[in-house]
Amino acid sequence: MIKEINFGNIKIGENKPPVTIAEAAVEHLGSVKVAMRMAETAKEIGADIIKYQMHLPDEEMIPDVIKFWGGSLDEILENYNLTNDDHKLLIDYCRELGIQYLCTPFCSEAVDVLNDLGVDAFKTGSGELTNLPMMERIASTGKPVIASTGMCTIEEIEETVHCLRDKNATFMIMNCTSIYPSPYETINLNLIPVYNNKYNVLVGHSDHTPDIWTALGAVAVGAKVVEKHFTLNRALKGPDYEVSLEPVEFKMMVDAIRKIYAALGSEKQIHEDELIVRDWAHHSVVTIADISENTLLQKEMISVKRPGRGIPAKYLEDLLQYKTTRALKKDSILQWKDVTNKF
Repeated sequence: MIKEINFGNIKIGENKPPVTIAEAAVEHLGSVKVAMRMAETAKEIGADIIKYQMHLPDEEMIPDVIKFWGGSLDEILENYNLTNDDHKLLIDYCRELGIQYLCTPFCSEAVDVLNDLGVDAFKTGSGELTNLPMMERIASTGKPVIASTGMCTIEEIEETVHCLRDKNATFMIMNCTSIYPSPYETINLNLIPVYNNKYNVLVGHSDHTPDIWTALGAVAVGAKVVEKHFTLNRALKGPDYEVSLEPVEFKMMVDAIRKIYAALGSEKQIHEDELIVRDWAHHSVVTIADISENTLLQKEMISVKRPGRGIPAKYLEDLLQYKTTRALKKDSILQWKDVTNKF
């Protein structure tokens, strides 16, 4: 298993805090200035990565066949698309800002363009998981890839995992549901540890619900990356506005993810600050009557009460076979030196 993946300056790994991706998609509506402002804002609200999309409609789809958002998808994407120069500008600008640039290609030709532009890594959409020629093209670049798995069968996921592994690719997969917005009952967060164990890969979660809750749940079950659509303002009603978080919401998610990760832990231990509470909250064996020295303890003489500074409560019955080594007043906390079983 690849335990750590480097995305430029970002490290994704088993023992690393979850990485957050702000999915800008085409919420910039084709404006590179808005796309740059989205990068600035994503950095300000704590996202690790901002992700864009590269659409080459002529290479990506047959024209005027796919109807979407009230029109022909290829024409809509052409209107909202960023140029290659725009992407180069964004790559450089993100490096200047200190936020990782990432982009999703939707055809093999876009893979080549992005590779020539000098991207550090790739992120593929769920629709491209079964495009094995494109996945092989990505693998041939030697750069890591995050692959989403929405609307794909287990068999298709396995095919792609085997394909990437055969090509010695560095990759991880994302649990995903390709419904916009996704009903909670379709999210399948329990697949995250299943994928991790079944395919021996790092696993993340790409979330298309309208809020933050399932993204947080994903971290609790082991997601190493959380991807969430991001917009500067839902009122702009970009193509993905219904599943996009505004900056305040995204920051809330990032902060919550960090707190959940800090709370996960891996082993049971008593923390130093708990010892203060343990001192008074646990129970000890105590006397409930005055007891003379050299007296065999009886049930009516002892009980268990707080604090926990003496013989632990679990020894209550055992102590009925012990005698006192000294006289004890009522409400004394028994210590082992106060009793003996040698008589």
